[in-house]
Amino acid sequence: MRLDRKLFWSYIVIILIAISTSFTLFTVASNQFLTYRLMDSMKKELDLIKENLMIYNTDYFHSGPVIRDHIMQLVQSNLIIIQDNTLAFTNSQDLYDELQAHKGDSSYLNKHYLTVSGETNIGYTKFDIILVSEKGMISELNQLNLSILFITSLVSMLIAAFFGVYVQNNISRPIHLLKNKVRGFQESMEAPEVTIYTGDEIQELDEDIVRMATSIVNNDRKRKAFFENTSHELKTPLMNIRGYAEGLKDGIFSIDEAAEVIAQESESLRTLVESILYLSKLEDATHDRYQLQLVDLNQFLDGFYHKMAGLVADKNLEFQLNLDKSVQVKMDDDKMIRALSNIITNAVRYAKTVISIETIVENNVVEIRLFNDGAQIAEADLPYLFDRFYKGDKGQSGLGLAIVQSIMTTHHGTVEALNVEGGVCMSVKLPYVASSSKRRLNEMKKG
Repeated sequence: MRLDRKLFWSYIVIILIAISTSFTLFTVASNQFLTYRLMDSMKKELDLIKENLMIYNTDYFHSGPVIRDHIMQLVQSNLIIIQDNTLAFTNSQDLYDELQAHKGDSSYLNKHYLTVSGETNIGYTKFDIILVSEKGMISELNQLNLSILFITSLVSMLIAAFFGVYVQNNISRPIHLLKNKVRGFQESMEAPEVTIYTGDEIQELDEDIVRMATSIVNNDRKRKAFFENTSHELKTPLMNIRGYAEGLKDGIFSIDEAAEVIAQESESLRTLVESILYLSKLEDATHDRYQLQLVDLNQFLDGFYHKMAGLVADKNLEFQLNLDKSVQVKMDDDKMIRALSNIITNAVRYAKTVISIETIVENNVVEIRLFNDGAQIAEADLPYLFDRFYKGDKGQSGLGLAIVQSIMTTHHGTVEALNVEGGVCMSVKLPYVASSSKRRLNEMKKG
């Protein structure tokens, strides 16, 4: 069954259950209320009759029709007055005969009649006074009330059904749009746009679907581009190796010349494959698989500086280290070294005279600025610099910076390339836990 029909019939069932419950509760409550009011009225009539009869004597009561007429004006119920188990007066002989016929049948009497009885003295004689009302009049009032309730319920149900159709359409229509949007995306694989503006969870779902579809499309494009670029990057060294191998076979190249080129291309191929596997491993690994631990950042960077000093010195470049106050950062040492090494390796390639590492600590974030005084990057290339195999205006491409970004993302950090005065700066920002001095102070207090 379609969702709109389910909503409609669910709405109707709820209405019917509510009406049935209302009818049942109303019938019970109305019957009890009318019975209570009628009994209360009969008790008041009984007290009034007793008060009026007490002022007369017995003979005057039996011989005074005026008295009886006066009593008749006081009551609306059926009146029976008994003297010594004998009928002294009644205003409904047929009812009295009916009661006498079923005398002793309490279930019949309780089912059809309400009675109120009492005693009074007229002169020196005791009389039993009985007021009787038929329950049928309560049933008639209930039927009248139920008829009115039925008509109002029917009108209410029609109005509610009309409103239910309106609500059903408001709910089902955007869901149908979502269904068609998802099916359209499956067929075209093109990211849709937000088209539902209901201001509720359905609109949020539409926005989430659009974001998900956009992410899938972007990832699919990146995947295709990655495979295309990978095949291209692998093809170049393989073709060179093949060319020199065939040239060596045909005697075009000398053994030393061919061996040198083949070794270089093999190393390039090894580096590329290693980078592809490493990046794939990074992206498949969850955050929990990183060996994260608290590290004193200044000690870490000092060790990293000395590790990279030889590489920088080989290029006759000045290498500077300027550290702010030390802080504790939660990181995976090996992966952070890999990320920063990739940045320094790129910097060595382009720097003219100097490379520097500087830290700035503020607002619960530590910024590591890795500067080189090489030529600035084209502004058009900056947003794409960390994409896989992106080739800028200098013709260089690879996976080094893509690996950097993947590692920083897992560390809840960011990396950004900036053109600054005199060169290029790679800005790495990481959240820190606490300053090292504050941490040592806390440890001393605990000790």
